[in-house]
Amino acid sequence: MVSLVTIKGPNAGQCFALNGDSLLIGRQEDVAIYLDSLAVSRQHARVERHGGEYFIEDVGSSNGTFLNGKRLVAPTLLTEKDVLQIGPYVLRLRPDPPPPPSSPPLPDQIIRAQISAAPSNLTLYNQNPAHKLQVVLDIARHLGRTLELESLLGRLLEHLLHLFPQADRGMALLCEGEHLKVKAQRSRHKGETQSDYPYSRTIVRRALEEGVGLLSEDVAGDANLELSATMISLKLRSFLCVPLVGFENRRLGVIQLDCLRAGHVFNADDLELLTALSIQVATVLENADLHAQRLREERLRQELLLARDIQQAFLPADFALFDNGDPELFARVHPARQVSGDLYDFFLRPDGRLAFFLGDVSGKGMPAALFMIAVRTLIRHLAPSASGPAELLRNLNRALTEDNPTALFVTLLHGIYDRRDGSLLLACGGHPPPLLRRGNGRVEPLALPPGMLIGSVPDLRIEDTELNLKRGETLIAYTDGLTEAFGPGHKEMFGRERLCEVLGGANRSLSLEACADAASAAVRDFSGQTELQDDQTLLLLRRM
Repeated sequence: MVSLVTIKGPNAGQCFALNGDSLLIGRQEDVAIYLDSLAVSRQHARVERHGGEYFIEDVGSSNGTFLNGKRLVAPTLLTEKDVLQIGPYVLRLRPDPPPPPSSPPLPDQIIRAQISAAPSNLTLYNQNPAHKLQVVLDIARHLGRTLELESLLGRLLEHLLHLFPQADRGMALLCEGEHLKVKAQRSRHKGETQSDYPYSRTIVRRALEEGVGLLSEDVAGDANLELSATMISLKLRSFLCVPLVGFENRRLGVIQLDCLRAGHVFNADDLELLTALSIQVATVLENADLHAQRLREERLRQELLLARDIQQAFLPADFALFDNGDPELFARVHPARQVSGDLYDFFLRPDGRLAFFLGDVSGKGMPAALFMIAVRTLIRHLAPSASGPAELLRNLNRALTEDNPTALFVTLLHGIYDRRDGSLLLACGGHPPPLLRRGNGRVEPLALPPGMLIGSVPDLRIEDTELNLKRGETLIAYTDGLTEAFGPGHKEMFGRERLCEVLGGANRSLSLEACADAASAAVRDFSGQTELQDDQTLLLLRRM
Protein backbone atom coordinates (compact mmCIF):
# COMPACT_ATOMS: atom_id res chain seq x y z
CA MET A 1 0.00 0.00 0.00
CA VAL A 2 1.22 3.50 -0.85
CA SER A 3 0.38 6.59 1.21
CA LEU A 4 0.66 10.36 1.08
CA VAL A 5 2.39 11.53 4.26
CA THR A 6 2.28 15.06 5.67
CA ILE A 7 5.94 15.97 6.28
CA LYS A 8 5.33 19.63 7.18
CA GLY A 9 2.37 21.78 8.16
CA PRO A 10 -0.82 20.83 10.03
CA ASN A 11 -0.89 17.30 11.50
CA ALA A 12 2.67 16.47 10.43
CA GLY A 13 3.10 12.70 10.18
CA GLN A 14 -0.52 12.03 9.14
CA CYS A 15 -0.84 9.32 6.47
CA PHE A 16 -3.46 9.11 3.74
CA ALA A 17 -3.69 5.64 2.18
CA LEU A 18 -3.96 5.70 -1.62
CA ASN A 19 -6.32 2.76 -1.81
CA GLY A 20 -8.16 3.67 -5.01
CA ASP A 21 -7.53 4.50 -8.64
CA SER A 22 -8.83 8.09 -8.39
CA LEU A 23 -8.69 10.04 -5.11
CA LEU A 24 -9.91 13.62 -4.71
CA ILE A 25 -8.02 15.97 -2.36
CA GLY A 26 -9.70 19.01 -0.82
CA ARG A 27 -11.57 20.71 2.02
CA GLN A 28 -14.95 19.19 1.16
CA GLU A 29 -15.85 16.68 3.86
CA ASP A 30 -16.68 13.79 1.50
CA VAL A 31 -13.39 13.82 -0.45
CA ALA A 32 -10.98 10.88 -0.14
CA ILE A 33 -8.15 13.02 1.31
CA TYR A 34 -9.50 15.78 3.55
CA LEU A 35 -7.19 18.74 4.28
CA ASP A 36 -8.67 21.11 6.84
CA SER A 37 -7.39 24.51 5.78
CA LEU A 38 -8.97 27.62 4.26
CA ALA A 39 -6.05 27.74 1.81
CA VAL A 40 -7.25 24.42 0.37
CA SER A 41 -10.15 24.53 -2.08
CA ARG A 42 -13.12 22.27 -1.47
CA GLN A 43 -12.05 20.26 -4.52
CA HIS A 44 -8.36 21.03 -4.92
CA ALA A 45 -6.41 18.21 -6.60
CA ARG A 46 -6.69 14.58 -7.67
CA VAL A 47 -4.35 11.58 -7.44
CA GLU A 48 -4.74 9.03 -10.25
CA ARG A 49 -3.18 5.56 -10.34
CA HIS A 50 -2.23 4.07 -13.70
CA GLY A 51 -0.31 0.81 -13.98
CA GLY A 52 1.23 1.09 -10.54
CA GLU A 53 2.28 4.72 -11.02
CA TYR A 54 0.66 7.76 -9.40
CA PHE A 55 -0.13 11.06 -11.11
CA ILE A 56 -1.18 14.34 -9.47
CA GLU A 57 -3.27 17.05 -11.10
CA ASP A 58 -4.86 20.31 -9.99
CA VAL A 59 -8.65 20.48 -10.46
CA GLY A 60 -9.12 24.22 -10.64
CA SER A 61 -8.07 25.21 -7.11
CA SER A 62 -7.87 28.84 -6.08
CA ASN A 63 -4.34 28.77 -4.65
CA GLY A 64 -2.78 26.13 -6.89
CA THR A 65 -1.05 22.78 -6.40
CA PHE A 66 2.75 22.79 -6.32
CA LEU A 67 5.14 19.94 -7.12
CA ASN A 68 8.77 20.57 -6.18
CA GLY A 69 7.97 24.30 -5.96
CA LYS A 70 6.36 24.55 -9.42
CA ARG A 71 2.64 25.10 -9.94
CA LEU A 72 0.93 22.22 -11.75
CA VAL A 73 -0.65 22.93 -15.11
CA ALA A 74 -1.21 19.32 -16.22
CA PRO A 75 -1.29 15.81 -14.70
CA THR A 76 2.26 14.97 -13.55
CA LEU A 77 3.96 11.79 -12.37
CA LEU A 78 4.33 11.70 -8.57
CA THR A 79 7.27 9.72 -7.13
CA GLU A 80 8.77 9.16 -3.69
CA LYS A 81 11.40 11.85 -4.42
CA ASP A 82 8.84 14.59 -5.11
CA VAL A 83 7.53 17.17 -2.65
CA LEU A 84 3.85 18.05 -3.04
CA GLN A 85 2.43 21.26 -1.53
CA ILE A 86 -1.28 22.00 -1.15
CA GLY A 87 -1.96 25.11 0.92
CA PRO A 88 0.04 24.77 4.18
CA TYR A 89 0.37 20.99 3.72
CA VAL A 90 3.67 19.59 2.44
CA LEU A 91 3.34 15.94 1.48
CA ARG A 92 5.43 13.12 0.10
CA LEU A 93 4.57 9.77 -1.50
CA ARG A 94 5.67 6.90 0.70
CA PRO A 95 5.20 3.13 0.41
CA ASP A 96 4.20 1.39 3.61
CA PRO A 97 7.08 -0.48 5.30
CA PRO A 98 7.14 -4.27 4.91
CA PRO A 99 5.53 -6.20 7.76
CA PRO A 100 7.93 -7.28 10.54
CA PRO A 101 9.07 -10.89 10.45
CA SER A 102 6.68 -13.20 12.25
CA SER A 103 7.64 -14.91 15.48
CA PRO A 104 8.95 -18.47 15.15
CA PRO A 105 6.14 -21.03 15.21
CA LEU A 106 5.29 -22.53 18.58
CA PRO A 107 6.19 -26.24 18.74
CA ASP A 108 2.95 -28.21 18.83
CA GLN A 109 4.49 -30.60 21.39
CA ILE A 110 4.24 -27.87 24.04
CA ILE A 111 0.47 -27.57 23.67
CA ARG A 112 -1.34 -30.57 25.10
CA ALA A 113 -4.85 -29.18 24.62
CA GLN A 114 -6.62 -26.20 23.18
CA ILE A 115 -10.25 -25.11 23.26
CA SER A 116 -12.24 -22.36 21.57
CA ALA A 117 -12.86 -19.31 23.75
CA ALA A 118 -15.94 -18.22 21.79
CA PRO A 119 -19.12 -17.69 23.88
CA SER A 120 -20.95 -20.06 21.50
CA ASN A 121 -18.72 -23.00 22.52
CA LEU A 122 -21.18 -25.02 24.61
CA THR A 123 -18.68 -27.86 25.18
CA LEU A 124 -17.08 -25.72 27.89
CA TYR A 125 -19.86 -26.82 30.24
CA ASN A 126 -20.04 -30.52 29.32
CA GLN A 127 -18.03 -31.61 32.36
CA ASN A 128 -19.35 -30.65 35.81
CA PRO A 129 -21.50 -27.77 34.53
CA ALA A 130 -23.00 -26.91 37.94
CA HIS A 131 -19.57 -26.31 39.49
CA LYS A 132 -18.37 -24.23 36.56
CA LEU A 133 -21.51 -22.12 36.56
CA GLN A 134 -21.20 -21.53 40.29
CA VAL A 135 -17.56 -20.43 39.90
CA VAL A 136 -18.40 -18.11 36.99
CA LEU A 137 -21.25 -16.48 38.90
CA ASP A 138 -19.16 -16.12 42.05
CA ILE A 139 -16.28 -14.38 40.25
CA ALA A 140 -18.70 -12.21 38.25
CA ARG A 141 -20.29 -11.09 41.52
CA HIS A 142 -16.93 -10.09 42.97
CA LEU A 143 -15.73 -8.36 39.79
CA GLY A 144 -18.97 -6.41 39.49
CA ARG A 145 -18.05 -4.36 42.57
CA THR A 146 -15.54 -2.20 40.71
CA LEU A 147 -15.17 -0.64 37.27
CA GLU A 148 -11.60 0.59 37.78
CA LEU A 149 -9.52 -1.50 35.38
CA GLU A 150 -6.34 -2.31 37.29
CA SER A 151 -8.21 -2.95 40.54
CA LEU A 152 -10.62 -5.21 38.67
CA LEU A 153 -7.82 -7.25 37.06
CA GLY A 154 -5.88 -7.51 40.30
CA ARG A 155 -8.96 -8.84 42.09
CA LEU A 156 -9.52 -11.33 39.26
CA LEU A 157 -5.98 -12.74 39.55
CA GLU A 158 -6.32 -13.09 43.31
CA HIS A 159 -9.50 -15.16 42.79
CA LEU A 160 -7.77 -17.29 40.15
CA LEU A 161 -4.81 -18.08 42.42
CA HIS A 162 -7.31 -19.22 45.05
CA LEU A 163 -9.33 -21.21 42.50
CA PHE A 164 -6.27 -22.92 40.97
CA PRO A 165 -3.97 -23.94 43.87
CA GLN A 166 -1.35 -25.31 41.48
CA ALA A 167 -0.80 -21.83 39.95
CA ASP A 168 2.24 -19.93 41.23
CA ARG A 169 1.55 -16.67 39.40
CA GLY A 170 -0.88 -15.07 37.02
CA MET A 171 -0.92 -12.10 34.72
CA ALA A 172 -3.41 -10.16 32.64
CA LEU A 173 -2.23 -8.61 29.37
CA LEU A 174 -4.47 -6.23 27.44
CA CYS A 175 -4.25 -5.03 23.85
CA GLU A 176 -3.22 -1.43 23.28
CA GLY A 177 -3.28 -0.91 19.54
CA GLU A 178 -0.95 -3.49 18.03
CA HIS A 179 0.83 -4.18 21.32
CA LEU A 180 0.17 -6.17 24.46
CA LYS A 181 0.81 -4.59 27.84
CA VAL A 182 0.89 -6.24 31.27
CA LYS A 183 -1.92 -4.58 33.24
CA ALA A 184 -1.95 -6.74 36.37
CA GLN A 185 0.06 -9.59 37.89
CA ARG A 186 -0.09 -11.56 41.10
CA SER A 187 2.17 -14.18 42.70
CA ARG A 188 1.49 -16.81 45.33
CA HIS A 189 4.93 -16.10 46.78
CA LYS A 190 4.85 -12.82 48.69
CA GLY A 191 8.58 -12.17 48.44
CA GLU A 192 8.66 -12.17 44.63
CA THR A 193 9.48 -8.83 43.02
CA GLN A 194 6.76 -6.95 41.19
CA SER A 195 8.64 -6.43 37.91
CA ASP A 196 6.80 -7.78 34.88
CA TYR A 197 6.80 -11.57 34.86
CA PRO A 198 8.37 -13.10 31.76
CA TYR A 199 6.10 -14.76 29.23
CA SER A 200 6.31 -16.26 25.76
CA ARG A 201 5.02 -13.80 23.19
CA THR A 202 4.56 -16.66 20.74
CA ILE A 203 2.21 -18.48 23.13
CA VAL A 204 0.25 -15.33 23.90
CA ARG A 205 -0.04 -14.34 20.24
CA ARG A 206 -1.28 -17.79 19.25
CA ALA A 207 -3.99 -17.77 21.93
CA LEU A 208 -5.02 -14.27 20.91
CA GLU A 209 -4.96 -14.64 17.14
CA GLU A 210 -6.60 -18.08 17.01
CA GLY A 211 -9.07 -17.29 19.81
CA VAL A 212 -8.28 -20.50 21.71
CA GLY A 213 -7.27 -21.35 25.26
CA LEU A 214 -3.96 -23.23 25.45
CA LEU A 215 -2.75 -25.84 27.98
CA SER A 216 0.67 -27.32 28.61
CA GLU A 217 0.58 -30.11 31.17
CA ASP A 218 4.33 -30.64 31.71
CA VAL A 219 6.71 -28.40 29.80
CA ALA A 220 9.91 -29.33 31.61
CA GLY A 221 9.17 -33.04 32.11
CA ASP A 222 8.73 -34.02 28.44
CA ALA A 223 11.98 -35.65 27.28
CA ASN A 224 10.83 -35.63 23.66
CA LEU A 225 10.26 -31.86 23.65
CA GLU A 226 12.86 -29.54 22.14
CA LEU A 227 12.42 -26.28 24.03
CA SER A 228 13.34 -22.86 22.67
CA ALA A 229 15.67 -20.60 24.65
CA THR A 230 12.64 -18.51 25.61
CA MET A 231 10.74 -21.47 27.03
CA ILE A 232 13.78 -22.61 29.00
CA SER A 233 14.27 -19.14 30.50
CA LEU A 234 10.65 -19.03 31.70
CA LYS A 235 11.20 -22.13 33.91
CA LEU A 236 7.60 -23.22 33.37
CA ARG A 237 6.27 -26.59 34.49
CA SER A 238 2.77 -26.01 33.18
CA PHE A 239 0.67 -23.08 31.99
CA LEU A 240 -2.82 -22.01 30.98
CA CYS A 241 -3.21 -19.17 28.49
CA VAL A 242 -6.70 -18.07 27.42
CA PRO A 243 -7.77 -15.13 25.26
CA LEU A 244 -10.28 -12.48 26.27
CA VAL A 245 -12.64 -12.18 23.31
CA GLY A 246 -15.20 -9.39 23.39
CA PHE A 247 -18.21 -8.32 21.36
CA GLU A 248 -17.99 -8.99 17.62
CA ASN A 249 -14.88 -11.13 18.15
CA ARG A 250 -12.78 -8.16 19.32
CA ARG A 251 -9.53 -9.28 20.93
CA LEU A 252 -9.10 -7.64 24.33
CA GLY A 253 -6.09 -9.49 25.74
CA VAL A 254 -5.13 -12.72 27.52
CA ILE A 255 -5.07 -14.27 30.99
CA GLN A 256 -2.14 -16.56 31.74
CA LEU A 257 -1.53 -18.77 34.78
CA ASP A 258 1.91 -20.33 35.32
CA CYS A 259 2.97 -23.30 37.42
CA LEU A 260 6.67 -23.35 38.42
CA ARG A 261 6.74 -26.10 41.08
CA ALA A 262 7.54 -29.72 40.30
CA GLY A 263 4.56 -32.02 40.60
CA HIS A 264 1.99 -29.27 40.08
CA VAL A 265 0.41 -29.16 36.64
CA PHE A 266 -2.81 -27.99 34.99
CA ASN A 267 -5.18 -30.35 33.21
CA ALA A 268 -7.92 -30.17 30.56
CA ASP A 269 -10.62 -29.46 33.16
CA ASP A 270 -8.64 -26.44 34.34
CA LEU A 271 -8.41 -25.18 30.77
CA GLU A 272 -12.18 -25.49 30.29
CA LEU A 273 -12.90 -23.70 33.55
CA LEU A 274 -10.50 -20.79 32.88
CA THR A 275 -11.80 -20.46 29.33
CA ALA A 276 -15.39 -20.31 30.60
CA LEU A 277 -14.34 -17.66 33.09
CA SER A 278 -12.61 -15.66 30.34
CA ILE A 279 -15.92 -15.16 28.54
CA GLN A 280 -17.46 -13.51 31.61
CA VAL A 281 -14.27 -11.52 32.29
CA ALA A 282 -14.30 -10.17 28.72
CA THR A 283 -17.85 -8.88 29.26
CA VAL A 284 -16.85 -7.21 32.54
CA LEU A 285 -13.80 -5.63 30.89
CA GLU A 286 -15.90 -4.22 28.05
CA ASN A 287 -18.36 -2.79 30.56
CA ALA A 288 -15.47 -1.21 32.49
CA ASP A 289 -14.01 0.20 29.30
CA LEU A 290 -17.40 1.60 28.27
CA HIS A 291 -17.81 3.17 31.71
CA ALA A 292 -14.33 4.74 31.52
CA GLN A 293 -15.04 6.01 28.03
CA ARG A 294 -18.27 7.65 29.16
CA LEU A 295 -16.46 9.27 32.07
CA ARG A 296 -13.82 10.61 29.68
CA GLU A 297 -16.48 11.89 27.30
CA GLU A 298 -18.39 13.59 30.12
CA ARG A 299 -15.20 15.15 31.48
CA LEU A 300 -14.30 16.35 27.98
CA ARG A 301 -17.81 17.71 27.49
CA GLN A 302 -17.61 19.67 30.73
CA GLU A 303 -14.17 21.00 29.80
CA LEU A 304 -15.41 22.06 26.36
CA LEU A 305 -18.42 23.80 27.88
CA LEU A 306 -16.08 25.68 30.20
CA ALA A 307 -13.81 26.50 27.25
CA ARG A 308 -16.82 27.77 25.31
CA ASP A 309 -17.83 30.03 28.20
CA ILE A 310 -14.29 31.37 28.46
CA GLN A 311 -14.11 31.96 24.72
CA GLN A 312 -17.46 33.71 24.61
CA ALA A 313 -16.28 35.98 27.43
CA PHE A 314 -13.55 37.26 25.10
CA LEU A 315 -16.17 38.40 22.56
CA PRO A 316 -17.75 41.76 23.43
CA ALA A 317 -21.51 41.56 23.97
CA ASP A 318 -22.40 45.18 24.79
CA PHE A 319 -23.40 46.68 21.45
CA ALA A 320 -24.80 49.93 22.90
CA LEU A 321 -21.57 51.87 22.54
CA PHE A 322 -23.20 55.21 21.85
CA ASP A 323 -25.94 57.00 23.76
CA ASN A 324 -27.97 57.90 20.67
CA GLY A 325 -27.68 54.40 19.16
CA ASP A 326 -25.83 55.65 16.07
CA PRO A 327 -24.33 53.56 14.65
CA GLU A 328 -26.31 50.40 15.37
CA LEU A 329 -23.98 47.43 15.83
CA PHE A 330 -24.56 43.70 16.26
CA ALA A 331 -22.35 40.58 15.95
CA ARG A 332 -22.79 36.90 16.66
CA VAL A 333 -20.80 33.66 16.41
CA HIS A 334 -22.56 30.31 15.93
CA PRO A 335 -19.92 27.59 16.60
CA ALA A 336 -20.12 24.37 14.59
CA ARG A 337 -18.62 22.60 17.60
CA GLN A 338 -18.47 23.50 21.28
CA VAL A 339 -15.79 26.09 20.57
CA SER A 340 -15.21 28.24 17.51
CA GLY A 341 -12.39 29.36 15.24
CA ASP A 342 -14.38 32.43 14.16
CA LEU A 343 -14.00 35.74 15.95
CA TYR A 344 -15.30 39.25 16.04
CA ASP A 345 -14.17 42.17 18.13
CA PHE A 346 -14.81 45.91 18.39
CA PHE A 347 -13.72 48.78 20.59
CA LEU A 348 -13.44 52.56 20.60
CA ARG A 349 -10.10 54.05 19.64
CA PRO A 350 -8.69 57.00 21.64
CA ASP A 351 -9.84 59.38 18.85
CA GLY A 352 -13.46 58.17 19.25
CA ARG A 353 -13.60 56.11 16.06
CA LEU A 354 -14.94 52.56 16.14
CA ALA A 355 -12.52 49.73 15.31
CA PHE A 356 -14.04 46.35 14.40
CA PHE A 357 -12.76 42.97 13.24
CA LEU A 358 -14.19 39.75 11.83
CA GLY A 359 -12.04 36.66 11.26
CA ASP A 360 -12.00 32.96 10.50
CA VAL A 361 -9.17 30.74 11.75
CA SER A 362 -8.19 27.72 9.65
CA GLY A 363 -9.46 24.45 11.09
CA LYS A 364 -12.09 23.75 13.72
CA GLY A 365 -12.41 22.78 17.34
CA MET A 366 -10.00 23.46 20.19
CA PRO A 367 -6.82 24.24 18.15
CA ALA A 368 -8.68 26.87 16.12
CA ALA A 369 -10.30 28.29 19.27
CA LEU A 370 -6.94 28.68 21.03
CA PHE A 371 -5.43 30.32 17.95
CA MET A 372 -8.45 32.62 17.76
CA ILE A 373 -7.79 33.87 21.30
CA ALA A 374 -4.13 34.46 20.41
CA VAL A 375 -5.17 36.47 17.34
CA ARG A 376 -7.64 38.55 19.33
CA THR A 377 -5.01 39.24 22.01
CA LEU A 378 -2.47 40.34 19.39
CA ILE A 379 -5.06 42.61 17.76
CA ARG A 380 -5.71 44.40 21.04
CA HIS A 381 -1.97 44.73 21.65
CA LEU A 382 -1.09 46.06 18.18
CA ALA A 383 -4.08 48.32 17.56
CA PRO A 384 -2.90 51.43 19.48
CA SER A 385 0.30 51.77 17.43
CA ALA A 386 -1.23 51.14 13.98
CA SER A 387 -2.13 54.12 11.80
CA GLY A 388 -4.87 52.23 9.97
CA PRO A 389 -6.40 48.81 9.20
CA ALA A 390 -3.83 47.78 6.57
CA GLU A 391 -0.87 48.54 8.84
CA LEU A 392 -2.43 46.62 11.72
CA LEU A 393 -3.02 43.53 9.53
CA ARG A 394 0.57 43.69 8.26
CA ASN A 395 1.89 43.93 11.82
CA LEU A 396 -0.37 41.09 12.93
CA ASN A 397 0.83 38.92 10.05
CA ARG A 398 4.46 39.62 10.96
CA ALA A 399 3.86 38.66 14.58
CA LEU A 400 2.11 35.41 13.62
CA THR A 401 4.66 34.25 11.04
CA GLU A 402 7.58 34.90 13.40
CA ASP A 403 6.21 32.50 16.01
CA ASN A 404 3.55 30.12 14.72
CA PRO A 405 4.48 26.46 15.38
CA THR A 406 0.88 25.37 14.69
CA ALA A 407 0.99 26.49 11.02
CA LEU A 408 -2.53 27.84 11.46
CA PHE A 409 -3.59 31.14 9.90
CA VAL A 410 -6.61 33.44 9.86
CA THR A 411 -8.64 35.40 7.34
CA LEU A 412 -9.47 38.82 8.71
CA LEU A 413 -11.52 41.90 7.87
CA HIS A 414 -10.65 45.08 9.79
CA GLY A 415 -12.47 48.38 9.65
CA ILE A 416 -12.37 51.79 11.33
CA TYR A 417 -15.62 53.79 11.32
CA ASP A 418 -15.96 57.50 12.07
CA ARG A 419 -19.48 58.21 13.32
CA ARG A 420 -19.11 61.95 12.76
CA ASP A 421 -19.21 61.74 8.95
CA GLY A 422 -19.80 58.03 8.20
CA SER A 423 -16.31 57.57 6.72
CA LEU A 424 -15.03 54.03 6.74
CA LEU A 425 -11.56 52.54 6.27
CA LEU A 426 -11.41 48.81 5.41
CA ALA A 427 -8.61 46.30 4.89
CA CYS A 428 -8.89 42.60 4.09
CA GLY A 429 -6.52 39.71 4.71
CA GLY A 430 -7.84 36.81 2.63
CA HIS A 431 -11.39 37.24 3.93
CA PRO A 432 -14.60 37.29 1.84
CA PRO A 433 -15.36 40.92 0.90
CA PRO A 434 -18.18 42.48 2.97
CA LEU A 435 -21.60 43.41 1.63
CA LEU A 436 -23.23 46.83 1.59
CA ARG A 437 -26.99 47.15 2.07
CA ARG A 438 -28.31 50.37 0.58
CA GLY A 439 -31.12 52.35 2.15
CA ASN A 440 -33.59 50.89 -0.36
CA GLY A 441 -32.74 47.29 0.69
CA ARG A 442 -30.51 46.40 -2.28
CA VAL A 443 -27.45 44.40 -1.15
CA GLU A 444 -24.23 44.35 -3.17
CA PRO A 445 -20.64 43.19 -2.56
CA LEU A 446 -17.97 45.80 -1.98
CA ALA A 447 -15.00 45.95 -4.33
CA LEU A 448 -12.24 45.31 -1.81
CA PRO A 449 -8.72 43.96 -2.57
CA PRO A 450 -8.79 40.43 -1.09
CA GLY A 451 -5.26 40.44 0.31
CA MET A 452 -3.62 37.24 1.53
CA LEU A 453 -4.18 34.97 4.51
CA ILE A 454 -2.83 36.39 7.77
CA GLY A 455 -0.03 34.18 9.11
CA SER A 456 0.67 32.36 5.83
CA VAL A 457 3.72 34.22 4.43
CA PRO A 458 6.06 36.79 6.05
CA ASP A 459 5.37 39.83 3.84
CA LEU A 460 1.88 40.83 2.73
CA ARG A 461 0.63 43.54 0.41
CA ILE A 462 -2.51 44.92 2.04
CA GLU A 463 -4.07 48.29 1.27
CA ASP A 464 -6.73 50.43 2.90
CA THR A 465 -9.98 51.11 1.06
CA GLU A 466 -11.95 54.26 1.82
CA LEU A 467 -15.71 54.63 1.49
CA ASN A 468 -18.58 56.52 3.06
CA LEU A 469 -21.49 54.87 4.83
CA LYS A 470 -24.62 56.89 4.14
CA ARG A 471 -27.50 57.13 6.57
CA GLY A 472 -29.66 54.00 6.47
CA GLU A 473 -26.88 51.91 4.91
CA THR A 474 -25.53 48.76 6.56
CA LEU A 475 -22.13 47.12 6.31
CA ILE A 476 -22.42 43.31 6.43
CA ALA A 477 -19.34 41.23 7.27
CA TYR A 478 -19.58 37.43 7.38
CA THR A 479 -17.56 34.21 7.43
CA ASP A 480 -17.83 31.52 4.75
CA GLY A 481 -19.66 29.16 7.10
CA LEU A 482 -22.81 30.96 5.94
CA THR A 483 -22.22 31.12 2.19
CA GLU A 484 -20.50 27.72 1.85
CA ALA A 485 -23.11 25.71 3.76
CA PHE A 486 -24.18 22.78 1.57
CA GLY A 487 -27.74 21.73 0.87
CA PRO A 488 -28.90 18.08 0.88
CA GLY A 489 -26.61 15.85 -1.14
CA HIS A 490 -23.75 18.38 -1.09
CA LYS A 491 -24.69 19.47 -4.61
CA GLU A 492 -25.19 23.19 -4.03
CA MET A 493 -23.96 25.82 -1.57
CA PHE A 494 -26.08 28.50 0.06
CA GLY A 495 -24.03 31.16 -1.69
CA ARG A 496 -23.61 34.91 -1.44
CA GLU A 497 -26.68 35.64 -3.56
CA ARG A 498 -29.03 33.93 -1.12
CA LEU A 499 -27.38 35.75 1.77
CA CYS A 500 -28.02 39.05 -0.04
CA GLU A 501 -31.68 38.12 -0.55
CA VAL A 502 -32.17 37.21 3.11
CA LEU A 503 -30.56 40.38 4.47
CA GLY A 504 -32.00 42.73 1.84
CA GLY A 505 -35.41 43.82 0.68
CA ALA A 506 -38.05 44.28 3.34
CA ASN A 507 -35.70 42.94 6.03
CA ARG A 508 -33.83 46.26 5.91
CA SER A 509 -36.35 47.56 8.46
CA LEU A 510 -35.60 44.78 10.97
CA SER A 511 -33.24 45.23 13.88
CA LEU A 512 -29.73 43.95 13.22
CA GLU A 513 -30.24 41.08 15.68
CA ALA A 514 -33.43 40.07 13.83
CA CYS A 515 -31.48 40.19 10.55
CA ALA A 516 -28.86 37.83 12.01
CA ASP A 517 -31.64 35.49 13.18
CA ALA A 518 -33.16 35.48 9.68
CA ALA A 519 -29.81 34.63 8.07
CA SER A 520 -29.17 31.74 10.49
CA ALA A 521 -32.67 30.35 9.94
CA ALA A 522 -32.33 30.56 6.14
CA VAL A 523 -29.04 28.65 6.15
CA ARG A 524 -30.46 26.03 8.51
CA ASP A 525 -33.55 25.53 6.31
CA PHE A 526 -31.40 25.33 3.18
CA SER A 527 -29.01 22.71 4.60
CA GLY A 528 -31.78 20.66 6.21
CA GLN A 529 -29.49 20.05 9.22
CA THR A 530 -29.63 21.18 12.81
CA GLU A 531 -25.86 20.78 13.24
CA LEU A 532 -23.70 23.40 11.56
CA GLN A 533 -21.18 22.33 8.93
CA ASP A 534 -18.86 25.22 9.82
CA ASP A 535 -18.69 28.15 12.23
CA GLN A 536 -21.04 30.98 11.19
CA THR A 537 -20.39 34.60 12.11
CA LEU A 538 -22.05 37.88 11.18
CA LEU A 539 -21.11 41.47 12.02
CA LEU A 540 -23.58 44.21 11.04
CA LEU A 541 -22.96 47.97 11.26
CA ARG A 542 -25.77 50.38 10.31
CA ARG A 543 -25.52 54.14 10.18
CA MET A 544 -28.77 55.57 11.50
